[in-house]
Amino acid sequence: MANLNRCYVTWSGLAGLPGVSVFYGVAGGDPTGSLTAWFTAMQSVFPAGLSWTIPGSGDTIEDTTGDLVGGWSGAGGATVAASGSAAHASGCGAYVNWGTAAIINDRRLRGRTFLAPLMNSAYDNAGTIVTGNLTTLQNAANTLVGTADIAVWHRPTTSGGSDGHGEVITSAQIPDQVTSLRTRRR
Repeated sequence: MANLNRCYVTWSGLAGLPGVSVFYGVAGGDPTGSLTAWFTAMQSVFPAGLSWTIPGSGDTIEDTTGDLVGGWSGAGGATVAASGSAAHASGCGAYVNWGTAAIINDRRLRGRTFLAPLMNSAYDNAGTIVTGNLTTLQNAANTLVGTADIAVWHRPTTSGGSDGHGEVITSAQIPDQVTSLRTRRR
């Protein structure tokens, strides 16, 4: 891969927010449609009041160095509103592990996106995620993988380095365990 389209998705509308999730799209593509579909597919598991803003444009970076090389513009951004019950625990939720086919320094390149907060009813009595909600999240992630236009980026390991690498996601796994977030920073 050579260039990646960086897309900052803003989480807003609840206490402790705004927050940001960073996604990388394949250069020449438009990640807004895939990301809008992904957030829409899982909106019922998140508390009402939460919304995600997917921008219609952003920066293009060169994946080996991380240098800014231009910008991208898509068909248009979108805002997706969560539709679950309003009760939630701030910062508590799930996460998705993104898999790729790349091996870097004897390790498989992976990414992770935190999905927090989930609505209170997303959890069962054992403190894990209700099976139906886990299925909703997993199916949405599988659909995003199927678009083949979202990538994981491995940053260069040294300042001014050139060993960065971008790779399209090939798998997604959402473990049946709860995680927590302290901050989301840009």
